[in-house]
Amino acid sequence: MSFNSSLFFNNVLMNGIKEMVFIIAIDDNDNFCYEFLNKAAINQTFLTDKVIGQSIQNVYSQKTAEFLINKYREAIEVIDGLTYEDFYESTSGIKYSETTLTPLCNNDGVCTHIVALVKDVTRRRLTELEIQKSKNDLYRNKQKYRSLYDYNLDAIFSLSLTGNIQNGNSAVESVFGYNAEEMKNTPFVELFASKDKDSAYKSFRDVVKGIPQEHQLTVLNKSEEMIEVIMKLTPIIINEDIVGIYGIFKDINEQIQLGKKYKESEDQFRIITENSNDLITMIDNQGKIVYVSPSYKEVLDYEVSEYINKPFLHNVHTDDCERLQETFKESIRKKTTWKEQFRQKHGDGDYIWSELLGSPVYDDDKYFTHMVVVSRNITLRKDYEQQLQQMAYHDPLTGLPNRRFFIKQLTEHIERIKNTDQRLAMIMMDLDQFKSINDKMGHSIGDQVIQEFGMRISKVIRDEDLLARLGGDEFTLLLPNITSAVDVIEIADRIIKVMNEPWCVENHDFGTTTSLGVVISSPRAPENASEMLKYADKELYKAKKAGRNDYRLFDFMHHSHVN
Repeated sequence: MSFNSSLFFNNVLMNGIKEMVFIIAIDDNDNFCYEFLNKAAINQTFLTDKVIGQSIQNVYSQKTAEFLINKYREAIEVIDGLTYEDFYESTSGIKYSETTLTPLCNNDGVCTHIVALVKDVTRRRLTELEIQKSKNDLYRNKQKYRSLYDYNLDAIFSLSLTGNIQNGNSAVESVFGYNAEEMKNTPFVELFASKDKDSAYKSFRDVVKGIPQEHQLTVLNKSEEMIEVIMKLTPIIINEDIVGIYGIFKDINEQIQLGKKYKESEDQFRIITENSNDLITMIDNQGKIVYVSPSYKEVLDYEVSEYINKPFLHNVHTDDCERLQETFKESIRKKTTWKEQFRQKHGDGDYIWSELLGSPVYDDDKYFTHMVVVSRNITLRKDYEQQLQQMAYHDPLTGLPNRRFFIKQLTEHIERIKNTDQRLAMIMMDLDQFKSINDKMGHSIGDQVIQEFGMRISKVIRDEDLLARLGGDEFTLLLPNITSAVDVIEIADRIIKVMNEPWCVENHDFGTTTSLGVVISSPRAPENASEMLKYADKELYKAKKAGRNDYRLFDFMHHSHVN
């Protein structure tokens, strides 16, 4: 059997080498083309034998092709070959590689091929990265430790197991007045005031046994001043052995002084709140009630516990909630006093009127922290105000709105419908021959007739209509939301009809009628209240002149009269 060396070496390249082997040929146009890939290259990449004969540019993206061509050209220039590290996408994911490029030249010294031997160095590379990461982590941890130690605002000592100070951070001087170097080798217990030396020594013995300690004690500074501190003692443990102690000292003198001042303020606040008849409330920045004064029980007949941790709108009348919510936020936003009147529920189920005055409070960073609210019961005042308003705007005989209120409402309705297609109407009316009723039957009967007149009209008008007494036997009726003259005429006819029914007042049987002057506004640009009243009066006069017991109507839209 003859030995075919060509087939043997081809088989070795293809199947016998575990590293990936690529042979790239250089054609006459200086293009780099794949000529050979071994089995490892095919198995470990996405390339197949179909790339044989294809140029690098046709196989890879422009960016990857440019990278490889530059490496090939660099290898040709250095003659002895080139080794570089890279990564590639394999069938099992991203792999790290070490590539050695060896140029092959012909007898004329012209490079015709490049052999690329690619080793998988993923395990080595990942190990290197892990080692570097560990080094970086260790360095960062050391830096963190130094930062925690050197820049801590609390004084920190390293203590030996015999209780002597070995070193300390820069904050030692701010607490004790000595720098750390001055205190080196000083016994730990010498830091403390006489009354606390025994406690400090006992704590040190316990921490040496591995039991961390924390106590509030008094130390002496360089000026022999007593400083209140929180002392924490922690064992330093290396390989499960205690090799030293960390002592941390936090100066709390300022907090203690603030606490005393706070206690004084708290006592004053308690005296005020417990003896005040006003309701004192504190609301936090989440809108929840965190404090209510004892006066809640007396004023609202609710226990204090009914309000704690409830929203500040708890037991507030639903009609007042939205307004209070908005003005509460506005007070916080504008940093102004919160002032409101509202209704809140009493223990008996009724609502009482209250007036509050709130002051928003902010911290040093100007963030809202809470609202202090003082409120009082103003139900009697509101009742009095309502009585005054009733007297100012209502007729005492009939209880109906008076002239002032009617004109105010008429003006507001006219303003509301300006530049819209809505219309309104007004009726002015009085009793026919009322003077003779007064003269024959007396003013007492006359007053009752006026009252009956108002009641009869009220029965035949709509809920949205506004009836008012102008004076004497003269009444006015405001009719909003009118779609046509027919709506107004229908109401006018009902009024005339109900007045024609028999009258009986204190056993006096008689009959009387009414005359009406009706005016309907024009859309888009309705007339003012004065014009409406003037035209209604004219139409009433026309109705009386025509024989009474009837109406006359003027429509501003058509400038027309209706009989």
